[in-house]
Amino acid sequence: MTRGYRSPREHLDEALALVGQLVERQIHAHWEQGILPRIKDQFSGTFVSGGEVLALLQGGLTPSPEGEQRLADLDAAIGAREERIDQRLAEAHAEGQPLPFDQLRRAFQLTATEQRVLWVLIALETSVRLRQLMRYLVNESSRVHADLGLLELLVYSTPEARGQLIPELSSTSRLFRFRLVEAVGGRRHQEDTPFLLRPIKVNARVIELVHGVTRIDREIADTAELLQMLPTHEVLVLPAEVKAQTTSLVMNAIDAAAAGQTAPVIVLSGPEGSGRKSLIYGAAAHLGCGVLRVHCDRLPHDPAELQRVLRAVLREAVLFRALPMFDGIDLLGAAVEHGHSDRGVVLDREIAAFLGPIAATASVRDTRPIALSRGLVVVEVPRLLEAARAELWRRALGVTSPGLDVDRAAARYPVPGGLILRAADSALAHARGRGPRETVTDGDLHAGVRATLDSKLSTMGVRVAWRQTWADLVLPEDSLAEMHEFIARVRHRRRVYEEWGFGRKVAKGLGLSALFAGPPGTGKTMVAGIIAEELGLDLYQIDLSRIVSKYVGETEKNLAQVFDAAEAGHAILLFDEADSLFAKRTEVKSSVDRYANLEVNYLLQRMEAFSGITILTTNLDASIDEAFRRRISFRVDFPMPEAAEREKLWRAMLPREAAVDPSLNFRALASNYQFSGGYIRNAVLRAAFFAAEDSTAINLKHLQRAAALEYAAMGKLATPM
Repeated sequence: MTRGYRSPREHLDEALALVGQLVERQIHAHWEQGILPRIKDQFSGTFVSGGEVLALLQGGLTPSPEGEQRLADLDAAIGAREERIDQRLAEAHAEGQPLPFDQLRRAFQLTATEQRVLWVLIALETSVRLRQLMRYLVNESSRVHADLGLLELLVYSTPEARGQLIPELSSTSRLFRFRLVEAVGGRRHQEDTPFLLRPIKVNARVIELVHGVTRIDREIADTAELLQMLPTHEVLVLPAEVKAQTTSLVMNAIDAAAAGQTAPVIVLSGPEGSGRKSLIYGAAAHLGCGVLRVHCDRLPHDPAELQRVLRAVLREAVLFRALPMFDGIDLLGAAVEHGHSDRGVVLDREIAAFLGPIAATASVRDTRPIALSRGLVVVEVPRLLEAARAELWRRALGVTSPGLDVDRAAARYPVPGGLILRAADSALAHARGRGPRETVTDGDLHAGVRATLDSKLSTMGVRVAWRQTWADLVLPEDSLAEMHEFIARVRHRRRVYEEWGFGRKVAKGLGLSALFAGPPGTGKTMVAGIIAEELGLDLYQIDLSRIVSKYVGETEKNLAQVFDAAEAGHAILLFDEADSLFAKRTEVKSSVDRYANLEVNYLLQRMEAFSGITILTTNLDASIDEAFRRRISFRVDFPMPEAAEREKLWRAMLPREAAVDPSLNFRALASNYQFSGGYIRNAVLRAAFFAAEDSTAINLKHLQRAAALEYAAMGKLATPM
């Protein structure tokens, strides 16, 4: 009984012996036909006519009976060795120890001649003796690479094989498309060279495989990762119909491939951490295959290099029976402002004829959609409901603690599942840092969520912390009532939207937005900070100078990153002086107007789809686009404070610990200086330093001097008291 190979080296040695027999047969055929000795005679002085040489090269002479028998014996030996190699490979596979080359030929369903091509090219790279013999065969001692003519001699010389030469060695063939073999020299060089003289070599990846190296190709190791131990759908807290739909789409694509057809690319769309990748992993696990995750943000921009990488990616996907997943496929669109071409065009070309399922993920922003000739089918991943988030927090933490309210965390952080898992790991680390028996608290959870969020939003804004409280706030009663209603909306979303079913009645996003309008210093930003503190959420003040770009489409891209990151971590976004970004749309008189209006339109769409909290402040309420006004949940006016309110502000700005003259006339200050709260704060702080310099309590003289300076800074003249 034929035993299987015990090592890749044993198989390689026998395959190289097969190549040796192929070379021996061709050399013997040339000698028997008289080609090599007759040509040798010509060079030694014996006359051989050019026509006779041509006849010799065309096979015009027949071998002797002894020569024919020798060729027949060699053909029989070659066939027997090939049969033995196939048997031993099959036996190793049956024993559960398949060799990498067997994995390769099975995955790509290589024909016998395609396998011979690979072995001839491998022999040139790995065997000095066979390399010398092949040089002798073609009478070239300086040859570096094989050409198609050598393969025609050794592999496609029989009548049965000649018809396979062009289909198997053209530039669109399977061997070239998956970069099992590669042309040597540039495209122009190949096109200008006669077909049989075109140089060719085996890809280094194949040489690794025949030596037993089964890792992912090092050429794409920085771009892609092979995932074979995948979580199943059972661990996902997502609707069953979405799981079933994803699995069904992958199965349909596999069935289409079996029928020789391509299927649309399956795109899972949603915010980061929503479970897009996990759905694909679960479908692959259900079908018993792996996933080759390609990071689209790492793919090269040069079209030629991108083509090489994509072909290697598809080869590895077939080799390892893995589902190729292009993570962030929407990032492949053109970025003209950075000089980048549309990489989606190259991707479309390379996957057009790829048989098998292809998956991808995309964010919800889709500012630069990608079009593929094989089509797209988009599955939108729904947001987790509050009850599902609570369940996921419990699973991720795996602990109970009297200081932890999981239901409150689910209501407080409407974040996707991926971020819950990362934040839970961070929270557990915080708890262990205090001691091995410490349990997770609400503070640990908040620190975990913050840790995952800071890195995303810090490039576009800054996290702001406020120490003021409601007691420091002086606003009209109706404005305060609206603030408390705003907070109540956040706290009771689960009951209203989920338990009472109002979520089905809301056409678009479930987020909250507020416009704070009023003169400078009236407390707009401070109130945003107090709301964030009350809700236990982080407040990020967005730096508009980093958002707005002169390049077309770049402002939308930056805004998309901000909203996506805030969606993932549920931060409160604060757009200070928002009129510079949310201004009225103008009549289109130039291309600049048209693109500015596109930015406003995009903002409208993202604001409506955003499920978090957005606060806009403006000093110029009239400049805000009317469409924004209609879509904003709350509009709160921050008027200039009246005299009574200013008196309260003067008093509230003085800390209890400060040394203050008890005879201070706050009513006179409020009447004489028509300040907003911000200017009163500045004046009180200035007066405190004046008093410290004088080593006295803060008195009316200090406050008047400070107020007069603030008035001067405002361009106003103070009236003496």
